[in-house]
Amino acid sequence: MSAKQTSSARNRTERAIVTASVRVWARDRAATLPQVAEAAEVGRTTLHRYFPERDGLLRAATEHALEAIGGAIAEADPDKGHPLDAMRRVIAALASASDAIMFVFGDQSLVRDVAPTSEPDLPAPHDPVIDLIRRGQAEGVFDDQLTAEWIQQVLWGVTYTAFEQVERGALAKFDVTATVTRTLEQGITATAGARPGSEPKP
Repeated sequence: MSAKQTSSARNRTERAIVTASVRVWARDRAATLPQVAEAAEVGRTTLHRYFPERDGLLRAATEHALEAIGGAIAEADPDKGHPLDAMRRVIAALASASDAIMFVFGDQSLVRDVAPTSEPDLPAPHDPVIDLIRRGQAEGVFDDQLTAEWIQQVLWGVTYTAFEQVERGALAKFDVTATVTRTLEQGITATAGARPGSEPKP
């Protein structure tokens, strides 16, 4: 086997281990490395050769999950088209990254451990979802009485909850996008556009 082929095989094996760890730890954070090895269809010795310590694999899994989420959002083209259509695309894209979202948001300390510490004089990292929300607020599509950060947190929270419901068998996976979209766009009132203090329907 050539050096190039060997390197390619190593990359595939490492990726399989990291991907499996995200999938396994998204559902059971206490899962052992042997369980991850089984999910990745590699031997324990092979896993330990790539990741001798659990912390190293945990870090690699977190980086992979963040890349998966970022890639899904980027593919949704949130900066294009009507803000509502763009948000619907983002929600659909997030549904394709369910394992990554459940893994990362199941323990947000993972993100703090992986994300580089920003220097005070440097701008904050670009966030396409925040940009989309602010664009929608400027165009009168999203509520400008709420902060963009609050709306984003609601998006993450509802999406995460939908994935939990799928795992529990309370929601079909193909219903995630529609359920999250409906919840965000209509809230929990029975009539669209209802406001606190409105009289309920008889």
